[in-house]
Amino acid sequence: MRPIRRFPISSTSIVRIVVFIVGALMLLAAARFVAELPAVMPGNAAGTMVLVTLGAIFVLAAIWIGI
Repeated sequence: MRPIRRFPISSTSIVRIVVFIVGALMLLAAARFVAELPAVMPGNAAGTMVLVTLGAIFVLAAIWIGI
């Protein structure tokens, strides 16, 4: 019987890393977006909130997947 070959990085680790990176990039994009905009832009503020919300969800999901 042949032994099962295992990769050094499991698919769960890969998903966790990808989700964390995507979430962090969304948070960085939101921060850059806010830094470059004028103070009063309600439509863009909603877009920023979406980026921050999704970024935080992805980062927390990456942490949760690891548990």
